[in-house]
Amino acid sequence: MDGAAAGWFSDPASAHQLRYFDGMQWTNHVAPLPVNLPLGEPVLLFRAIPGQADVDIACSVHDGRETQLAVIRPREGVPALIGRETATLVFDLVRPTGSVALTLTRVGGATRHHHLLVEVGGGVIGRLRQTSSYWRLFRTSRLDVVLEGGASSLGSTQVCVRPNEPFAAIDTPVRAASGEVLAVVERRWRYADGSTDYFDYTLRCPALLAAPLPDLLIATAFAHHLYDRLAVGGPLEAMNRFGRGPGRW
Repeated sequence: MDGAAAGWFSDPASAHQLRYFDGMQWTNHVAPLPVNLPLGEPVLLFRAIPGQADVDIACSVHDGRETQLAVIRPREGVPALIGRETATLVFDLVRPTGSVALTLTRVGGATRHHHLLVEVGGGVIGRLRQTSSYWRLFRTSRLDVVLEGGASSLGSTQVCVRPNEPFAAIDTPVRAASGEVLAVVERRWRYADGSTDYFDYTLRCPALLAAPLPDLLIATAFAHHLYDRLAVGGPLEAMNRFGRGPGRW
C-alpha cells in the first residue's frame, strides 16, 4: 500500500470486511463489506472491439439493455508475436466519463498465471489464480481458477479457451465453496469480418454479492475474452485463417 491514498480497502487480514488505511498504515477501524452486483447490473455483456491486425485486446461492456457502461482496454500495446502468451498485461476498466474504475493485470509466465484486480486507490481487491497445470489446457481447453479475496478463497470456475469451436454454446458457472452457483458466463460467436472470429460474453449474476465478488466476476468474464483473443488473435493467426472461413486458426 506504499503511496496509496487514505481510504477504505479490502482488509488484508480478512476477505470478509473492510479496513481503513490512513495513508501510512492500516488502522483498527473496520466495516462490513457492501453488497452489490457487477457494475450494479444483473446482466453484463462483454463485446470484443475489433482492432488493426487483430493485435490489441479490448472490449466494451454493456448492461442487459445494451447501454454501454465501460470499456476495458490495454494500458500499453499487447505484443503481436513474441511474449503474447506469457507477458504481463495491464488493462483498465474505463467509464464513459474517462475515469478508471478498476485495473486488471494478467501476471504472465510460462506455465501458470494469475490476475490481480486493483481499485483506483491502489489497493488490491482480489485475484484470479490458475490452479490447473499448463498441460491440462492442451488436453481439455480449460483453465481451472479460484477467485480469492485477501487470504480467502471465495469461489472457483473454469476459463474455457475454445476459439476453434465458434458455434459451441459455452456456459460456465462460477461456484462458491458450498457449490452454489454465483454467476454464469456465456459465450456466443459474433460475425465481424470474413477472417477473424469474435465472441460476445454475457455475465449473469442473479443475486447481490458481498465485495469483492462483484468485481472478481467482472475479471472472470474478461478472462474468457482475454484468453480467446490471445489464442485466436495476432497477425500470423489472421493470415493462417484467411480464406478458411470462421473458426479455424
